Amino acid sequence: MSGISEPLVYVIILAWNQKDMTVECVESFLASHYNNMHLVVVDNGSTDGTSETLAGRFPQIKILRSPVNLGIAGGYNIGIEYAVEHGAKYVLVANNDIIVEQKMLQFLVEALEGIPKAGLGLPKIYHYYGDRKRLWCTGAYWRKFPPSIKMMGVNAKDSPRFSYMREVEYAPSCCLLIKREVLETVGYFDTEYFFYYDDWDFSLRVRKAGYSIWFVPMAKVWHKVSMSTQKSEKPDRWWYIWGKSTARYYLRHLTPQALILFLIWFVIRECIKFKPRRILPFLAGVGHEIAIIHSWTL
Repeated sequence: MSGISEPLVYVIILAWNQKDMTVECVESFLASHYNNMHLVVVDNGSTDGTSETLAGRFPQIKILRSPVNLGIAGGYNIGIEYAVEHGAKYVLVANNDIIVEQKMLQFLVEALEGIPKAGLGLPKIYHYYGDRKRLWCTGAYWRKFPPSIKMMGVNAKDSPRFSYMREVEYAPSCCLLIKREVLETVGYFDTEYFFYYDDWDFSLRVRKAGYSIWFVPMAKVWHKVSMSTQKSEKPDRWWYIWGKSTARYYLRHLTPQALILFLIWFVIRECIKFKPRRILPFLAGVGHEIAIIHSWTL
């Protein structure tokens, strides 16, 4: 794909502190072989001098600043709105904790350009730490029981079975290519999800609108998620927000019965894992979201 024929892509990197990590992410995108690209960093309420550091290191990029942390959906939407206003045909949203391979963007764009009604493109996402051939995610699907969304390829060793393009049901938003047409049809991310389920909600809305989501294995990304961080205990606030997001997704797209079944499974799972302290804040978040939704119907 030559520079002349390359569709215009705006890359939106979402940053909340971690300025050194953001610098590495920006550098990897600037080394891309894709020419028709504009890079935008959304500083989502950072307090560590992220914007100042980036402005000094990379005068060629655009920095959009929010005075407060708007969450993943809210932060992405700031960048998406800017990209659409400036004529982007594609928008790639990315967390600041990824490193991309030089042809990643090229492979994603070529894949979506070649498939009618393709709306989203997902790269092959590896773990950055440890074995660089260990996968973090290759998409996600709906699991009937317990009723939940399950990521695919988690912690698996890369192999030929992950080497072909395929349509998937859901795509995480840590690195996701979005066709402008999709944004104009289904809208942006739902800002009521502070984190979690924002990408699953968006994926489902995209598919309901008749677009497909594709896993593109030639496009490669490394995600800086450490195993120790993944296994560390989360604060009550984290479980509360996850509970709110869970209730919003299930009651928006599924049924109250599906939510109840998931909650029963969650309580049993946490008791089996000897983690009962997670249950109350999670259920508090669920109850808060149900009360909000109920108030809308009155």
